[in-house]
Amino acid sequence: MNKRKLSKLNNCLDTFKDSWSDLDNLMNLESNWQKIVGKDLSQECKPLKIEKNVLTIVANHPQWRQELIYYKHKLKESIAKYDINLKSIRVIQSYSNNENKKINDFAFEWENHPSRIKGSQIVICKICHCPTPKGEIQRWGKCTFCWRKDK
Repeated sequence: MNKRKLSKLNNCLDTFKDSWSDLDNLMNLESNWQKIVGKDLSQECKPLKIEKNVLTIVANHPQWRQELIYYKHKLKESIAKYDINLKSIRVIQSYSNNENKKINDFAFEWENHPSRIKGSQIVICKICHCPTPKGEIQRWGKCTFCWRKDK
């Protein structure tokens, strides 16, 4: 038998074993992620991969990315309590459409704000006779300008 082929197979098995270990660590990390980083932060970021003992975390917003970078050393200590030994932690920002609940709530609130004009929902203010969104009349009984005059 050729030793060269055996060494390649041996290296392949070692590599597979290492990657399996990384996958195990990632699954362990994902299942305990909320305990490690807290409820609020766990909604804003998640562990993406572990490769060669380097954890990559993806964050939804630059603010959260910065916070994770600032607390890398504490995060590494917290992760070590789960028998996951890391060389370093890398934090990247996600630019995809995230399913962030807070952002979706804000978008929903803005879309349904009374001052938003949807189609032909324009009515005339009974006080100043100016066109105004129907939502403002429903909310205050007058347009924004008349409402501000009264304040």
